[in-house]
Amino acid sequence: MSGIGKDIVVRDLTEKLKRAETTIVTDYRGLKVVEMAELRKRLREAGVEYKVAKNTLACFAAEESELEDMKQFLVGPTAFAFGAGDPTVAAKILAGFAREYPPLKIRGGAFRKEILSSEKVNLWAVLPSREELLAKVAAGMKSPLSNLVFGLKGIMTKFIYTLEAIKAQKE
Repeated sequence: MSGIGKDIVVRDLTEKLKRAETTIVTDYRGLKVVEMAELRKRLREAGVEYKVAKNTLACFAAEESELEDMKQFLVGPTAFAFGAGDPTVAAKILAGFAREYPPLKIRGGAFRKEILSSEKVNLWAVLPSREELLAKVAAGMKSPLSNLVFGLKGIMTKFIYTLEAIKAQKE
């Protein structure tokens, strides 16, 4: 690869590292081509980009994007998952895929500028997603309101029965 080609790759990786909210570094050694294609498909469907990179070029990109500590993960065959939005999405997909296909290893990653160990990334995989949390909050807010409505309805019904009983008694 020529020097110009390497510069383009480093610039592209640097831009992706700066732009991504979540970056997860994986070791894909041992995955078959079909398995790698399936992983890319799952990630792409979730809006996560998966890119294989040479470690020497990735080290330059990590330095330029102020993620020098990420260089500890750049040993052996390396691929990056770049995600935006919900930080748990990429972690869930990669961790699930690693359970199905053990050759895939999560080395670590970064959320914004914070470096994450592989343990933290795997912990994110079990956290509820943003949508799940919002649904739980909505359900939690709906429940007391529903109880209030049913309680008021019961009081109104008893009040009407009481008025009808008084009316019937006076007749």
